[in-house]
Amino acid sequence: MKSALDSLVERSVSAFMKNSSRVGISVGIIHKGKSFLYNYGSTGKDNQKLPTGNTVYEIASITKTFGATLLAKAVLDKKVNLNDDIRKYLKEDYPNLEYDGKPITLLNLANLTSGLPNWMPDKDLFGNANPDAIPFILDSVHTKYSREDLYRDLHNVKLKAIPGSVSRHCNTAAQLLGFIMENVYKDSFDNLLKIYFTKPLKMKNTYLLAPGKLPRKLAKGYDGKGCLMPIIDWEDLQVAASIASTSSDMLKYIAFQLDETNAAVKLSHQPTFGKVEDGAVALNWKIKNTVDGGRSISHTGGSLGFSSYMVFYPESNSGIVLLSNEADQNTQNELILLADKILTPTN
Repeated sequence: MKSALDSLVERSVSAFMKNSSRVGISVGIIHKGKSFLYNYGSTGKDNQKLPTGNTVYEIASITKTFGATLLAKAVLDKKVNLNDDIRKYLKEDYPNLEYDGKPITLLNLANLTSGLPNWMPDKDLFGNANPDAIPFILDSVHTKYSREDLYRDLHNVKLKAIPGSVSRHCNTAAQLLGFIMENVYKDSFDNLLKIYFTKPLKMKNTYLLAPGKLPRKLAKGYDGKGCLMPIIDWEDLQVAASIASTSSDMLKYIAFQLDETNAAVKLSHQPTFGKVEDGAVALNWKIKNTVDGGRSISHTGGSLGFSSYMVFYPESNSGIVLLSNEADQNTQNELILLADKILTPTN
């Protein structure tokens, strides 16, 4: 307890951890140009090992921001245009991927307005299953669901709205964008992640999860009832939700995103749907005006057993990331509230 920030984090996180469902949490903060790391709880319910800045967590949907930044780079490299019809980059014909003659564009994939189903395969997988069984049903389906399966099932998608008209969370769009980036750059997303992010930013403990390649320092993730959850290492969701990282590495990613002299970073932060007063969508980032006239730029993440939240404020050169190895229907919202208690652009 050496500073006011230390005390504020202690009070705020201790209140968060009073919920008996919580297991562990790592918090990384950039404040007034300095980086701070805080850790609470444990890396697993079967041990009392305190997390560290190098404990690995699934960051889930925050993964989508890496693909979006790569899209911005591809635009600046003149490899693609945001308004390109996505079918330009697909090998098969998909006459169904339009509505009233308006096609899905790359921008629609990145700002959640594609109209594609959130999940593929787009069918009821659960029936009358016990809710506690749903994570394991998902894991059993997606472990076997390949890239070829996704491309096949895309032929059966029927859009219900004009692309660009409605914004909603969409794993399918993010995954398809990642596949397109692989085609554009002629390389795997795993290699692209290393070339443009983890190596230059020295993010030494950040990984694209894959079967049989789980990081040694990966924490164990749980649902709200304390049940150990499967890891999302599925091929069909890698680019949408399968990056795992640490609070230390994510502070480097926040610093990277705070630097808007980087043209790709700046482009990825430009609002493309909605109003910034209420919360607009950029390229997979949520952008909102702050009380001091600046901006908050944020993204949440939730897997079967992990929850995460990242928000940063370019005008005050500050940001915070919270990584938790527990996921229930309230955890993400509570992480947002926790971040707001600890760091705002005015404190």
